[in-house]
Amino acid sequence: MPNFETDMAKVKKYELVLEDETTLEVFGVSSAFADYRLAWEFNQCLNINLTKSNEVFEVRSNKAKDLITFRYFSFFDDECLTRFYLIKNKQENGVFHAERPMIDYFLVLRENYSFEKEILIQKIRKINGIVAVFDFPEEEFEMIAYLTS
Repeated sequence: MPNFETDMAKVKKYELVLEDETTLEVFGVSSAFADYRLAWEFNQCLNINLTKSNEVFEVRSNKAKDLITFRYFSFFDDECLTRFYLIKNKQENGVFHAERPMIDYFLVLRENYSFEKEILIQKIRKINGIVAVFDFPEEEFEMIAYLTS
């Protein structure tokens, strides 16, 4: 009769952990330009083609727990595989990032293989009509991961 206790080897368990290597770079932009004008300025300066998206980005507000929709501009660079998003912070439905009410726009780059961060900031700052550009840590913008996925 077989001895099941000695014949059965312990099963080893391995846990496969896949880290999301998606990188986001988030820049706050202060400007009095309308969103379409700022998109045009970025297109000229950065040689990209931001266009108004037919879709909207939905964010659940912290206070009212309602879904708030935001329009945005986007562009996908086929050559460098970089995605660009331009989101106006204050829209008629609410504020996109309430903790940063002084920021007019957010420029988000996903998988940025197109520009070095410092060179990009310098180029943006040279645009007439741009008051300031700020670099934010991506951890502050967890909600943007849903937009960019």
